[in-house]
Order: sequence, then structure tokens, then C-alpha cells
Amino acid sequence: MSDENLIPVYPEIGADSLRKLRIIASQLYPDWVEEDKKSGEPLNITLSYCIELAYNLLEKSLENHPLYDILPPPKTVKAQTLYGIYQRITTLKNNGSTTAQMVAYFNRAQFPTPNDLFADKPLTAAVRKPSRWLNRDVTALITRDGQPTQLLREHLVELNERGQRKRRPGAKSVR
Repeated sequence: MSDENLIPVYPEIGADSLRKLRIIASQLYPDWVEEDKKSGEPLNITLSYCIELAYNLLEKSLENHPLYDILPPPKTVKAQTLYGIYQRITTLKNNGSTTAQMVAYFNRAQFPTPNDLFADKPLTAAVRKPSRWLNRDVTALITRDGQPTQLLREHLVELNERGQRKRRPGAKSVR
């Protein structure tokens, strides 16, 4: 999720927390963990995943519901891509971008649309030749008041439940 339209943070954590974070990240990014890296896209996605899990647990424990609705934590690569797009939309919206400006940004950056991600084709195909973004693609993910839509939740749940294609042995990640 590295991007100028996301907010950089630089957490300082202890060795025990880093060890646990690396164990969580190793489930999807074993090569990254073996290289002993402490930054990068896998760490960004893993931190977002942990934040969603913790937030969901917190919301369930409160009597009054907080401002934001919970989202299912993204577990698969396509769900993580959709979640990353949602994070970019919220950041752009928070910075005053209009829907049309967001659409222009996603088209310029060639992000796959929600329909591309939900289609039954490999992510590499969706990324190689993404569909053009339209206003309805943005409004399908976020409401006027900045809340995640029910469709976004449903897509994340469905994408999390889909099986993942396995890379052939020796194939390198595109990340």
C-alpha cells in the first residue's frame, strides 16, 4: 500500500512485537520474512490487517457503536488489494478530493476496479489490463459521509473465502 496518497507512519516496536508481527506476515509473505526486512508492502498490509482485527474486537466490546463500521480484515491478496484501494479512497476524501478526482487518480495509476478484483481471473490479469474507473466504482466502496459500504464488506468477505492460486515452485512474487 505504499503510495503518496497514504499516510506514512513510523512505529517503533520492541523485539517481541516485531517477532510476532513477522510471524503474522510470514503467513502470506514467507520470502519477505526470510530476508529479515523491517519495512515494505508486506509490513504495511500486515499492520492494516492487525488494526482491523483489533478494531473489530474493540467495537464488539463497546456498548455504544463507534463512528466507523467494522470491516472484515483482508486475508487474501485480492482482499488486501481492495482494502488498499479503500484506504486510498478514504485518504483522498479526507484530503478534499472529489469523486471525479479520485476516478482520475485510479485510472492514471491503473488500479484494478472492484469488478476486476471480484472477477474470477488471476490478479495479475486484472493488474495487467485493468478496467477504467467510473464514479460508481468509488461510490460502491464508500458512502458520502465516509463510511464503508455494505458492498465493500460483502466483497471483502467473499474475496477472503475464495481459494488462492498457488505459485509454481521457484516463481517470484510480483511484489
